Amino acid sequence: MSELLFFVLGFIIGGLAMTTLMCCLQVNRISELERQIVLRDNEHEEDPEVVKCEVVE
Repeated sequence: MSELLFFVLGFIIGGLAMTTLMCCLQVNRISELERQIVLRDNEHEEDPEVVKCEVVE
């Protein structure tokens, strides 16, 4: 019975840890994509300007 309890607890804790890790990695990926979009848009201008991205909560 204790083996089943340890399995279920490990499954829950592991799932929460992996979900947290994947969310953190996705946030970095979105930021990288936003940076590429800004750089690509400024690439076509003769005088590229610095664009400040705002954090929306």
